[in-house]
Amino acid sequence: MSDKNTFRYAGEFEEQEAVIIGWPRIIEPVKGMYTEAVMHEVVKNLIGQVEKVIINCGWPGTYDRCREILTEGGIDLNDVIITQMPDMMHWARDYGPDIMKNDKGETRLVHFRFDMYGMGEEDSEMSTMCKKYAPHMAIEMGCYDILESCLISEGGDKEFNGAGVMMAIEDTEVRKRNGGMTKEEVEAEFKRVFNLKKIIWLPLCHWEEEASTIGVLDYVDGKPVYRSGSANGHIDELARFVDRNTVLLLDVDEEEAAALESARITKERCDMAYEVLKNETDAEGNPLKIIRIPAPIPEYIVTTPDDWTNRTWGKRFAENEAPLLDDGTPMPEGEIIMQPAMSYINYLVCNKVVIAQCYWREGKSEAIRKRDQEAMSALQTAYPDRKIVPVYSMALNIRGGGIHCATKNIQK
Repeated sequence: MSDKNTFRYAGEFEEQEAVIIGWPRIIEPVKGMYTEAVMHEVVKNLIGQVEKVIINCGWPGTYDRCREILTEGGIDLNDVIITQMPDMMHWARDYGPDIMKNDKGETRLVHFRFDMYGMGEEDSEMSTMCKKYAPHMAIEMGCYDILESCLISEGGDKEFNGAGVMMAIEDTEVRKRNGGMTKEEVEAEFKRVFNLKKIIWLPLCHWEEEASTIGVLDYVDGKPVYRSGSANGHIDELARFVDRNTVLLLDVDEEEAAALESARITKERCDMAYEVLKNETDAEGNPLKIIRIPAPIPEYIVTTPDDWTNRTWGKRFAENEAPLLDDGTPMPEGEIIMQPAMSYINYLVCNKVVIAQCYWREGKSEAIRKRDQEAMSALQTAYPDRKIVPVYSMALNIRGGGIHCATKNIQK
């Protein structure tokens, strides 16, 4: 009997058995924006793509709402599996099960610690609930082998090529999540639990993905603009593996970078990532191919205290602190101008489709429609054998995440 470890974490572009979806408990984060409409579109386009579409309703009341929305939207409830594992949020990507498989078909869960994206306490009610989610869902999937890790980490900051390579943000995994460890110690632990040959470290997340409480994102027409929320440094807003040696990387237009400070900073960080990737290889030494995809045209939403997003903005991370943001500016009150977590990279790949985020709808500018078209074209180039399905995602983005964040792939 061989003791060779053949467990591996598949690339998302590989064949999948299931997709887990987190059903939102916050229905209308900003007046007129409905998260359930986004998730209905995601579910509709997943049916028939995988053997199991699993929808978790982890908060009281969401089970009945989910069934109602799906039924009214023409989805047969026999085509989905609805679970009720408490999680308080719905970002299944981040604290959902990281399940590996070996060449015998055996499965193993890699289980990480969780502390609300480096912005909360590990022993809080919410952190504890989210940490329990992965093993419970893994058992639901028939996986009973659990490998514990000493690291704090979330799924949205880990990209795999399915052949021994992981890509992640160094600043996030080392400084923000595991500050008591060296980069070498963090890397060694990732290699141990995921059976990796190498890790590609991108230096920084893009500027809009920094923690919402660090301060003002930008100034537009002299007024401060804030992040609506964020995962505090995830790679799935910046770069994704398309196949074993192809990476899709965010690109910021020179003209936009010259006109907007936040775009300038993000462009600098994208350029830093490009410099790393152009000199990197896969585990076999093959150079990486890089495909660029444009950043969305920024949009700003004026929120009021009547909006959930406004009422809860930053408060749960500052209840016992002085009402100042990290940059020394006061915690905003009253109307808050926010930029949602917009991204064309936060898409879901599932067998024959790519469920993408888009931003144009009737009444918006022609420039936004054109940018959507450019992004969908880039996705089609990256995934020529898949159907690109655009979904208007702003209601989800204003929550600080996106379609990729709210879903979790399980390999076949």
